[in-house]
Amino acid sequence: MRFKKSVLTGLLAVGTIVGATAVSAAPYQVSGNDTMWTISQKHGISLTSLIKANPQISNPNIIWPGLVLNIPGTTNGGYTTPTKPSTGTTASDSAAVSDYANQVAAIVNQERAKAGLKPLTSDSSLNRMALDKAKDMYNNHYFDHTSPTYGSPFDMMKSYGIRYTYAGENIAMGQRNPQEVMNAWMNSAGHRQNILSPNYTKIGVAYYNGEWVQEFIAN
Repeated sequence: MRFKKSVLTGLLAVGTIVGATAVSAAPYQVSGNDTMWTISQKHGISLTSLIKANPQISNPNIIWPGLVLNIPGTTNGGYTTPTKPSTGTTASDSAAVSDYANQVAAIVNQERAKAGLKPLTSDSSLNRMALDKAKDMYNNHYFDHTSPTYGSPFDMMKSYGIRYTYAGENIAMGQRNPQEVMNAWMNSAGHRQNILSPNYTKIGVAYYNGEWVQEFIAN
């Protein structure tokens, strides 16, 4: 039987509004293993405010040593307190985390119904894998389909004993609630392709501290 590894798509939320004070920007030179995430943490600002202060960076996931970034701050030389995305839950609030995931899965099937497609069945193994991927991205400060811990999504599926004929993954970061992340995904061609693919039969969804993951398979 032929196995197909399908579309992998990721999305960063960049629409968060920085606090309503006037802002300035101080230069910062990227070094070593810096990422946008670690730089934002180092300067006590949100990732989204850092991205907004650097519109010259076409892909926030790709920066390199020597690159100069603008670090947003206030006009009096201090830093603003950005309006960070409200995650709606904490790491320990497993009930809320699960509820967010269930809401996303429900909206997925609503969108599929509108398109005349069959609903996807929630799969416990995929849900567990998705949650572990979301936690891994949060704990290891990266945003990518390839995990430093688990490898590619397809490697991860194999290690979790998940068999498939088609498979795909959507990831997102920074959206505040299920409807917001689904709106973002549905307005992005690659993400929409996964959500509305007639090939898939099962789905796993997870939310963890601002990280969103969808896993899709057919088996």
